[in-house]
Amino acid sequence: MPTIGLIYLLYFLRMLGLFCILPVFSIAAVEELGATSWQIGLAVGVYGIAQCLLQIPLGWASDRYGRRRVILMALLVFAAGSVIAALSDTALGVIAGRFLQGSAAIAGVLLAWIGDVVVPERRSVAMAGVGGSIALAFGFSMVVGPWLYSTLGLSSLFWFCGGLALVAALLVLTLDERQDQSPQIHGHIDKGPWLTPDHRASLTFICVGIALNHFVLMAVFLMLPQALVQAGVAVGDHGLFYLVVLVLSLVFIAWPLAKDRRVGSTSSAVWPFPLMAIAMILLTTEPTPGLLVLASILLFMGFNFLEASYPSRATLLASASRRGLVMGIYSTCQFAGIALGGTAGGFIVSVLGDAALLIVCATVLALFTVVERAALRSRFEAGVSG
Repeated sequence: MPTIGLIYLLYFLRMLGLFCILPVFSIAAVEELGATSWQIGLAVGVYGIAQCLLQIPLGWASDRYGRRRVILMALLVFAAGSVIAALSDTALGVIAGRFLQGSAAIAGVLLAWIGDVVVPERRSVAMAGVGGSIALAFGFSMVVGPWLYSTLGLSSLFWFCGGLALVAALLVLTLDERQDQSPQIHGHIDKGPWLTPDHRASLTFICVGIALNHFVLMAVFLMLPQALVQAGVAVGDHGLFYLVVLVLSLVFIAWPLAKDRRVGSTSSAVWPFPLMAIAMILLTTEPTPGLLVLASILLFMGFNFLEASYPSRATLLASASRRGLVMGIYSTCQFAGIALGGTAGGFIVSVLGDAALLIVCATVLALFTVVERAALRSRFEAGVSG
């Protein structure tokens, strides 16, 4: 599997572009750009808006023209967006750069590529590598982001991401064209139905769940950096805070992830959502550093479990020649959550305040938990009666 390591690297880059500004942007945008709460939320969410618009088209294009070509083009677009954001001294300029970064919508393409090169029996293990890439990108961003900002300023984060994109593009260029296993290139076209009715239901819950997962994460990071400052944690120490809570969260979900891989189910996991709802409720109080640690651990436990579990479940639903399309749909929903979490979250904060945003998040998480549990029970009873 000579391409799998490169796919992990590209996935790491894709998530790094999303996560890098989260730990500092709500502070940096005010200090360096004079941005309003609405502009901060838009700069965070516009990345997801662009991804929503282009995940399905690029997934389809990768089915038809090859994963490698689409990924190479997207990396160059990402690098261009990074340069625009780095050179901007206004919030609108950064928003434009972030939109162009988000136009490199290759998440679904990368997931489909893994489905191309990994046999179904080992795909859940390979997708665990995707989860590891996401966790690594998240942890790296949480540590390096505050350090780069406190040392070199906000623009250094965008220069850093742009440089990584160009390095990744060079690596893709070195990949032999014959290693692109895209099904239509090699004539493996499945003319049957793209999803069974049961798989459509599973994909629906997976897509809604991943959207909600990212909605909550984006929304929380509109207020969490300021909450840390108010609790007496200096900006330069935020990286250490995030590193500690991230490592602890990964330790706590190691066993559930291992069990999830052994089961290999295409149904959704429900328990992360009430866990994240509890984190939202804890953050509505006047949090002490200890309470912030607890709430963040619960939040990251739910987020990281779903990020590692959902992609594997989704790839098992699609046939080979429709995998790019299906994973494009999955990634579109993922980034819809990002877009809504940033834009709607910024609006709620500007009008009603931080506590209202957290209450909205907790309510939506609780409602989804109830609906999904009811749906799973109904499907189980139908299977028993059948």
